[in-house]
Amino acid sequence: MGTTYLSIELTFDLIALAMGVILIFRAKDNYQRLYWGIIAFAIGAVMSWENIGWLMIVTDTPTYKFTDLLNIEKMLKWYSLASIVCLFPIISLSPGYFNHLRIFTFLLPPIIIITVGLCYLFFNGKITPINSLNEIIPNMGELDIKLRLIIFLLSIFIPLTFLVYPIISNKTYRKINNNMYAFIAFLFLFLGIYILFTLNINEFIFNLFGIISIIFTILFSIQYLRYENPFSDHIDMICEMNKEESYTKLPQTLPLFTTIETYFKEEHPFTDQNYNIDCLANLLGEKKHSISEAIKSGGFTGFREYINYRRLEYFKQLVAENSNKNVKELMYLCGFTSRATFYRNFSDKYGVSPSKYIENHSIKQ
Repeated sequence: MGTTYLSIELTFDLIALAMGVILIFRAKDNYQRLYWGIIAFAIGAVMSWENIGWLMIVTDTPTYKFTDLLNIEKMLKWYSLASIVCLFPIISLSPGYFNHLRIFTFLLPPIIIITVGLCYLFFNGKITPINSLNEIIPNMGELDIKLRLIIFLLSIFIPLTFLVYPIISNKTYRKINNNMYAFIAFLFLFLGIYILFTLNINEFIFNLFGIISIIFTILFSIQYLRYENPFSDHIDMICEMNKEESYTKLPQTLPLFTTIETYFKEEHPFTDQNYNIDCLANLLGEKKHSISEAIKSGGFTGFREYINYRRLEYFKQLVAENSNKNVKELMYLCGFTSRATFYRNFSDKYGVSPSKYIENHSIKQ
């Protein structure tokens, strides 16, 4: 583990930290983006701190060896982060269901186990040295060995349960997309590396875990900068041919969402490029939080995703009514200000570019 490698990784750590800060400030009512920003910031900060420490160790001890297996501190760090990160696919599919209390409820088992582990380290502190797998069974009578094995097993089982759940459950307003499959694949990779990292640590596994962690963080931070919800699409925002009949028993929306839907369809306030959730809250005489919760009950991640959906739907309506206008004219009439954002959103949600959509519509006529 050379200083050059650690310096490069430290640079990526600081990039992840900076991206986390940007996401936090850009989150607004999108709690997923806020949580991911906090996670990215935390990962960047923790790994920056650790790599600075490793730079000092490597400088002083170039031949440093990794020997300690079932390291309780490393397992608790993994367990805390993995339990939160593995919730993102579930939260992505059910933005109207998950609030702060439900997230806390899901995380209660990891919180209890992590607290027990930290209390043991603080009040007892006895750690039996384990330098090979053969030393585990002879030391099974030791309290810390039992505790470390329990933490190890739970730190695999609980994140794994969170990962599998979205794949087997589809009673939601949203549909899994390729980004979520990539996210889940990354986490399964992490799980395998974590097992090796805990039971048979060496320099290569240590470096692999660190570099993949930071690449993973930066990669999906970019996705959250580009998209309101990068892991799933609302079923009303995908091609008709991709909608599945299995989406039959959907969650109930709040009555306020029906009011918002009616107002947006009839009045088209979103054509104002500066329209925001404050404008809607003032008009309806509701709190911003109530507006946001109502929109989330309809399966949308937040106000920004919903208003972009309405603008995209209005674009299709304008195409039918104004066949002589070009994409740029119609885009501005819908309320979009960025051509790149409009093209990306339209192509991602409907499977064709705006130009191709207009061309196909002209052919049908």
